[in-house]
Amino acid sequence: MEFGKGFGSFYNGWDDWVKEYPQADRDAYPTLFELPDDCYEVELEKPLGISFIEGDKGGVEVEYLVEGSNSDKSGVIKAGDVLIASTGCMGRDGTFERKILPMRYQDFDTIMASIASNEPRFHKKRLNTVILQFARPTAPYENDGDPYEGGKRGITDYLESIKLPITSPWYQR
Repeated sequence: MEFGKGFGSFYNGWDDWVKEYPQADRDAYPTLFELPDDCYEVELEKPLGISFIEGDKGGVEVEYLVEGSNSDKSGVIKAGDVLIASTGCMGRDGTFERKILPMRYQDFDTIMASIASNEPRFHKKRLNTVILQFARPTAPYENDGDPYEGGKRGITDYLESIKLPITSPWYQR
């Protein structure tokens, strides 16, 4: 597949992303097309107004929200929530991509660089937004049963499903 074209080249939110899959697949395996329990997605205009703190196992969690900031106004994000994924943008050969990338176990600098890469020049509508996915402290990391047989998917399995192939141009940077 050519960079910047086709399925998944511009992540515009979970609902739009799952619509790319055939309805028969979504009907047969509904849990695979839902975020894990106690996880959510939010699109915010930058600056975000979130103070992140590094977690013991890598990744970041919300320390606090700046009062009156875009994150505070969202009414969704809470202190203690863990960032599990973020959109990241990259341009190449006159085209660009905006992907949802697993962030749960990345280092602080990588996470901040991914968030910062969401610039208006990499947005189809030239918006200064970033899409973040968070997990509440109560979110399950392991599957509850087999997701292909009606079980619920945990964070670990979800993050594996959005991981880019090792041959992706994103790893060459």
